[in-house]
Amino acid sequence: MPTVLLYNLENDKGRKIKALCLTLKLRARSVLPEDFGQPLNGVLGLAPRAETAEAGKAFPDELLVMAGLSSHQMNQLLQDFRRKKIPPVELKAVLTASNGGWNAYQLRDELKREHEAMLRGENLHEGRNL
Repeated sequence: MPTVLLYNLENDKGRKIKALCLTLKLRARSVLPEDFGQPLNGVLGLAPRAETAEAGKAFPDELLVMAGLSSHQMNQLLQDFRRKKIPPVELKAVLTASNGGWNAYQLRDELKREHEAMLRGENLHEGRNL
């Protein structure tokens, strides 16, 4: 089932996102800090949970991961964010074969690097195979 993972969104914005997902027939799931070290695929139930997940401190950044959404569903979700005036979540990702084994800390670090490179007008992955 198409799923949206919500990290650090246990607030009014998160409630609005969950309500929006419900109207779009998407499953929305809050991920608790104790699961931030679990690989994304493990959190989603697509792979076994890691027995020795990386333990780390919670981070303050809001993070949204879209898994299994069609292009139409993704576009509708993002359009409705604006239409319903839900404040944006700066760090967003789509689950891929490359990042499914990453945990929230790894994904957050990569998204922050990409965001900073974009602000500098650079392509972080130019010439790299992902």
